Amino acid sequence: MSNSRANLTARFFCRQKCVAISLVSLILQIPLVSAQQIHPLSITNTSPVILVHGLPNSRNPAITGKDDVVFGLDYEIASHFTHADSTDEQLLFDGETTRVMLSLKTGLSDGVEVEFQIPYISHDGGFLDSFIIDWHNFFGLPQNGRDQVPNNQLEYYYAKNGVVKLDFQESASGLGDSQIIFAFKSDRKWLPKQNNLTFKTALKLPTGDSVKLTGNGAYAISAWLTGDMQTNWFSKEGLTYLNLGAMWLPEGEILADQQNFWVWFGGIGSGIKLSERIVLQLQLDTHSPFYHSSNLVEIDSYALQLTIGGNVKFSNSWNLDIGVVEDLIVHASPDVIFHLRLNGRF
Repeated sequence: MSNSRANLTARFFCRQKCVAISLVSLILQIPLVSAQQIHPLSITNTSPVILVHGLPNSRNPAITGKDDVVFGLDYEIASHFTHADSTDEQLLFDGETTRVMLSLKTGLSDGVEVEFQIPYISHDGGFLDSFIIDWHNFFGLPQNGRDQVPNNQLEYYYAKNGVVKLDFQESASGLGDSQIIFAFKSDRKWLPKQNNLTFKTALKLPTGDSVKLTGNGAYAISAWLTGDMQTNWFSKEGLTYLNLGAMWLPEGEILADQQNFWVWFGGIGSGIKLSERIVLQLQLDTHSPFYHSSNLVEIDSYALQLTIGGNVKFSNSWNLDIGVVEDLIVHASPDVIFHLRLNGRF
């Protein structure tokens, strides 16, 4: 019996290896005409009490040409596990959030574009707990209590001064809060070796559901400046990009009495072209607290996320972003986010 299982396992991994080799071979056979373009990875904070506010993710400062259409499909899985218990506050965030987002943008005229973002959000117990526990054990990393609770459970709970403000234990999914983003290219030269400098503004629409934690039942307005500039890393062509902006948040339905009405956000990243097809990137994203009157990092803290990833080019029209996101300010954002984004141009 053991030999039979071993043979089946060997055959399974052999098949997986063959599939992987075939996919790589297929990608390498696709003809290329132009070099890979470096662009920001569309990362946001998917904490269950932050995602509902529609924090803008890093966006490409390059403006889409008139009548061109750029397509994006994001797929992210975020694993949450953090807990706190003090005299005044108790919190447990244990679960997984999946975010799928469709985005379409087009140029309206020279230097002006409009983008539509439609997210679909799901909260459940997920499947990553055992993998993350094994990963932490292998590298000798602290579990912080993750291995002391049942795997793949869902509970987002927060209480303050004996009042339960969030108690979410049933899996839920649905349309998130959509956004309309306008971008205007600037001719000013504020960066060395500048390529693009763009002003963007976004209107968030309350198309989600606060009961399902897919929205917060309120509009929001964001504005930010984003730019990029040529850089060289280890004698290879690269690009550095950055953004800085602010959000205005009317009172929503999630922790309403503790919500801040202004939040600033920003980010910086850089990529290097390893080849005509492959880009390697590092990116930092940050924002100020969305809530006040709490001693817990999960509620009232700045966040800082590090993304290690890059981009694989399939053709002149299609490429794939890949990223793994870690919380540098621990517990202010998810433990880990696995990020994929398919980009297409028509």
